[in-house]
Amino acid sequence: MESHQRGLILCSIVAGLMAAGSAIYGLIWGVPQWNLVFQGALDPVILAYGGWPLATGIVAAGLAILGGCIGVSWEQRTVHYLILALGLLSVLVFVALGLPAQVLGLIVNTLSLVVVGLCALLLAGVFAAALRERLSRRYRT
Repeated sequence: MESHQRGLILCSIVAGLMAAGSAIYGLIWGVPQWNLVFQGALDPVILAYGGWPLATGIVAAGLAILGGCIGVSWEQRTVHYLILALGLLSVLVFVALGLPAQVLGLIVNTLSLVVVGLCALLLAGVFAAALRERLSRRYRT
């Protein structure tokens, strides 16, 4: 039990340092504008397909981080990695803030599409469970 508490405290500290580090960096030096850092090298990537590949890649990275941490937490039966996922996602959000406004809008649209898809899966699961219950009740009587 004590090792679980130590791991939770360690993951909380690491997540807090990542989130606070991003915030402090942003407050002192500002959010890095990635197109300026690479001196226009991102322009072809952003202009290709209207910036969708970059937006989809960032959302996919966030989903991989979150999904991986949920999977490891489920396997380990702890919440340590969920807290660590929040720190990792805060760094990813900080990186995404430096992208041009059109790409940020695409990221928001992609996240909306993911949320709608997850809601549709939840609704389909509830409908399937209700249908299964109804059919099983029909044959029991």
